[in-house]
Amino acid sequence: MNNHPMLARHDRPWIATRPIEHLANAILLALEEDFEGLQVSGRSGDGKSTAAKYLVRHHVTWLKSAAPMGWVFVPRRTNASDTALYKILQDGLRSPSAATAAALDRMGNIVDRICNSCQIMQAKCFYLFLDEAQRLSASDYDYLANIADQVKDSGFHLFSVFMNQTDDSGPSKLPSKRRSPQTIPHTVKRFFMAEHVLKGLVGLEEVAHALSRYDLLEYEGVPYPAFFAANAFERGWRLAADADKVVSAIDILRAEAALTGPSDLSMFTFERMVRRFLVDVAGGNPGFAGLTVPDATRAIRKAGYLTLEHVRKDQVTA
Repeated sequence: MNNHPMLARHDRPWIATRPIEHLANAILLALEEDFEGLQVSGRSGDGKSTAAKYLVRHHVTWLKSAAPMGWVFVPRRTNASDTALYKILQDGLRSPSAATAAALDRMGNIVDRICNSCQIMQAKCFYLFLDEAQRLSASDYDYLANIADQVKDSGFHLFSVFMNQTDDSGPSKLPSKRRSPQTIPHTVKRFFMAEHVLKGLVGLEEVAHALSRYDLLEYEGVPYPAFFAANAFERGWRLAADADKVVSAIDILRAEAALTGPSDLSMFTFERMVRRFLVDVAGGNPGFAGLTVPDATRAIRKAGYLTLEHVRKDQVTA
């Protein structure tokens, strides 16, 4: 049991949730409308980074065809120059150039990387996911437009997905006196015509669906629930069947703490909750027959639900 993925501290399995499916559909809709980008917003913990990486890894599933993808993390930085942004993109796309390379050379390197990837995969579009995109400045969007123009001139298309954390209130060392990219016409028509709000799990159906994805996962040919609770699994127990216990437990915890604000279950909490369900509750009890509401309440509490929700309750969702 020690090697089971659910026991790992990191790199536990990712699952396709309803919010991830909704994001994929939003991208496809924006593409149908011939837009160049999609602005995605969500609160801390709702799974934006995981959703983006999941779609990059499983692009054939939702695009129905192979296409080049890139995921780039946008860090906080003091330098807002074109060179700084291009270096970030190069690092994310694993397309480095000399440390002393000029901005135009770096931009050309990125354009070549995108176009070559499209040629290799015989695709017309390159999909670029920018994580923590709320850190991009108006100038950064201009630099991205430069890249998009050159990609287009080469006969290909760059579609950018901007993953914004709407409750990011940390200090930024970028110049404070700058125009918002959302007020600049050419930036708006390029990158702000389509929007999508990514939330955590909303309601019983989405919780049940997410739990059912774990029911389908296998380790060494054994379903996850069967690995930790063989007898209960043989009698028909599945995680998805206890989704109502999860919803009831959340209602209890929210009432207990007088929580206000959106009640969607963050993916940060959900993933840790499932680990406790399988490893501690099911795996730690030889007589386990299924989750109870007290089981779910304790697991969700230990997963840090209240600590995170007290911070998230006043944060904006869009």
